[in-house]
Amino acid sequence: MFWKIRFSKAQFASLLFVTATTCWADAQTFTLQTLIDKGMTENPQVAVSQAQTEAALAGITSAKSYANPDIEVMAGPARYRNPPIDTRHNVGITLSQPLEFPGTRAARRQFAEQEFNYAERGIQTTRFELRNQIKYAYLNVLLRQQVVQMLQANLELLKQIQSKVKRKVEVGEAPRYELIKADTELLAAERDYASAETRIEEAKAMLRGMVGNLPDQFEVDKQLPALATLPNLLALRQEAENNPYLQQLTIAKQSAEAKLKLEESLRFPGVTLKSDFTQDPDLNTFRVGMVVPLPLWNKREGQIAQAAAGVQEASATIQLQQQLLRREIEGAYQRSVIASNQVKVFETSLLQQSEATLSRAEAAYKFGERGILEYLDAQRVNRDVKRDYLIAKFDYFFSVLQIERFIGSDLVQP
Repeated sequence: MFWKIRFSKAQFASLLFVTATTCWADAQTFTLQTLIDKGMTENPQVAVSQAQTEAALAGITSAKSYANPDIEVMAGPARYRNPPIDTRHNVGITLSQPLEFPGTRAARRQFAEQEFNYAERGIQTTRFELRNQIKYAYLNVLLRQQVVQMLQANLELLKQIQSKVKRKVEVGEAPRYELIKADTELLAAERDYASAETRIEEAKAMLRGMVGNLPDQFEVDKQLPALATLPNLLALRQEAENNPYLQQLTIAKQSAEAKLKLEESLRFPGVTLKSDFTQDPDLNTFRVGMVVPLPLWNKREGQIAQAAAGVQEASATIQLQQQLLRREIEGAYQRSVIASNQVKVFETSLLQQSEATLSRAEAAYKFGERGILEYLDAQRVNRDVKRDYLIAKFDYFFSVLQIERFIGSDLVQP
């Protein structure tokens, strides 16, 4: 009966392995460049920006259009007041054509063109932001996967340790508290491993939401992207002027100034040419005239004041964004320096020291010089050091990505 149960478990484990292998083989692997390309074509944010650009382009067409003429036709009976009494008909036709002054027409077209420039810059800003976010989500998936690999190796090692300790306790070579400690460490490792696997799915879900149409099961290329040389802080401050959002705000200010100019010109926008033909029973009349609006009661003070306030708001927003960029760039740069220094410390000393300490603790435990507690503590310290090293290495990537977003230049290259 024992062998039957054991054989069934082995079969079940084999079935799980084959199923997992098949699912992994069926899962499509995406490179970072492929994910970025898919995001540029499938993410709804890009489609929204493109639709806004098309609407702004249609606004230029509307601004270039001329006003349609009006034609008025009137007819009715006409009767003489003095004899002989007779009834006849009269007909009147009036043709009107509104005409804008050249300055007003130019201001309207300039405002429409600035709105189009703002929308077009919005596409570039959206694409750059999405590209940066996809890189971040991609690196986050890689980080979670490497953490899981580390925790899996640690879990397998703890399983071996727990098995050895269990045999020693059963034969009386070790006290029972060592098995309790080994079981506790194994349970904690299993908990951490399960939690880390869940975080992988969470990171993939975030990546899927940014890219758009991705399958439920997919993998990412495990190769880290290349990093460009990070400029110094002074150069980063100068390159911050290339920030896409800041450039879009500059165009927004130009658009606000064009709107102010348009509102000022609309106080006296143009004239209306009119021609009138009237046919009476005994008289035909043809007249040509002009209708001129008089800005006496409504001088568009409110509209002009609103447009002027829009210009002031745009200027203040640009200054605020420049201050925020300077602050954020300095913070991201300092974080990159800290992460880079931490990586160097891990690679030059901490990793080797941790491995050496673990090796000595393992050897001392095997020869009976140290107990299981010291060995498990060394194992836990080694795991924490490796995990901190991974976090520091990816923190450097994340800080560079933040700098990339602030200066508007690709520093993390697929």
